[in-house]
Amino acid sequence: MKFLLLSFFLFVLSLQAAAVDLQAPEEISEALGLPQTRYTAQVRSLAEFQQVEAMNIFSEFPIVLVINKKASGPGAQRMKVYEYGKLVAEWKTSTGRERWETAKSGRTYFTGTPTGYYYPYELIRNGWSETWDAPMDFSVFFNGGVAVHATTSNHYSELGYRASGGCVRLHRNNASYIYERILQEGRGLVPIINQSGIVSRDRYGRPLRAVKWRTLIVVEDI
Repeated sequence: MKFLLLSFFLFVLSLQAAAVDLQAPEEISEALGLPQTRYTAQVRSLAEFQQVEAMNIFSEFPIVLVINKKASGPGAQRMKVYEYGKLVAEWKTSTGRERWETAKSGRTYFTGTPTGYYYPYELIRNGWSETWDAPMDFSVFFNGGVAVHATTSNHYSELGYRASGGCVRLHRNNASYIYERILQEGRGLVPIINQSGIVSRDRYGRPLRAVKWRTLIVVEDI
């Protein structure tokens, strides 16, 4: 029992230490010249999307990353990796702490990971946060200043818990794998899907397409 209490105490301390080095997604966007982070309230689950839109998402995107940002329960704080419709990996993640906090800059913001459907739009292999004074290697930005990226070894124990300032943290090996696979699959024509999970269609009901990274990132809270 004493060991469990000590472990919990050390984990709480690690979260408090992590909270010291905060940078709002908006600040990351400003520093890197990226679009502002977008938030939305109504988001379809992937299961609902497949049913309502009558589209097999796994045949449209060679890589699909499904991130469950729940705090606890089955599948919580996990990323499922699908390649050509096959589940090839399931890893622990750390998504946002989902609370109001004050960054080192003095800016108060909500440390949440936005739910929704996204395409990668900026890949940075050797990312660096000036405010965090810490690496953000293998960053895959998908919503403003929010990215999937490698965490450092001193934060590995937090994987499986809500512990980030909004980004999706992974073990370095896993983040590197995702980064390289996205690059390998490259860009191509894919359906246009908005953040809520609605497909843009023409007057005949056919999906509209655009050239984007052939990877879909889905963040759920179910």
